[in-house]
Amino acid sequence: MPPAPPARPRFWRCYAAGLLWACVPLAAMAQARYMASGHPDWPPYSWQQGDRIVGAGAELADLIFRDIGITLDFKAQGNWKRTQAEAEHGKIDVIVSAYRTAGRLRYLAYHATPFAEDANVVWVMRGKEFPFNRWEDLIGRHGTAMLGESYGEQFDRFIAERLNVSRVSSALLNVKKLEAGHADYYPFSLYGGEIQLRRFGYQGQVVSLPGVISTEGVYIAIARTSPLMRYLPQLEQAVRQRRADGTVERLLRAYVERAALQGD
Repeated sequence: MPPAPPARPRFWRCYAAGLLWACVPLAAMAQARYMASGHPDWPPYSWQQGDRIVGAGAELADLIFRDIGITLDFKAQGNWKRTQAEAEHGKIDVIVSAYRTAGRLRYLAYHATPFAEDANVVWVMRGKEFPFNRWEDLIGRHGTAMLGESYGEQFDRFIAERLNVSRVSSALLNVKKLEAGHADYYPFSLYGGEIQLRRFGYQGQVVSLPGVISTEGVYIAIARTSPLMRYLPQLEQAVRQRRADGTVERLLRAYVERAALQGD
């Protein structure tokens, strides 16, 4: 009988065992499905369709995480404020499109490079336009906005300190308030607003005032409580690559068209 092969040194056995155990969590992560959600009313980046969240941000997140080997489930969670609360409490792993603000940084982590830039403007009923050259021109007027909506740190602070703005749960309700005369203006995304007005049948009836309130970067965000936090560096690299190779531009064009054609 040939002699038995020499036993591996103890350190090798421990090293191999360590590799095996290190691989188990990664394999489990690849098999698991993680929850993604987003703004239910922000085309072309993110909006609700049935019980799902769709949009350019959702598809971009899906492409990136699939390349990593992670499967995301895209589920609508209600209004935007509630969706953010779900991420804060660890019930959502990924927000597919969001601005970066100090308040959100407490519970969301962002890649460094935005995948898009979004301009916010002031929407009003046609025939009820007013001079708008600076933020102070909104003082004394009644604004309407969506629950949980941000316009960037500075304008958010200006709203809190100087303006009279009430909040509702959807873009359509904001437009209805303008129509009924219950609000004088509605701050919202320029491109998202144009899409929504076509969908709601208000194109030409609601118009944007000249000028821009703010322009903010749009990011995919990971909840700080999520195991997916380990992939933040890969997310940054992938966003840069997808911007450079034209994927982001292609998705935005496709979802602008899709959102405009889809009924509310």
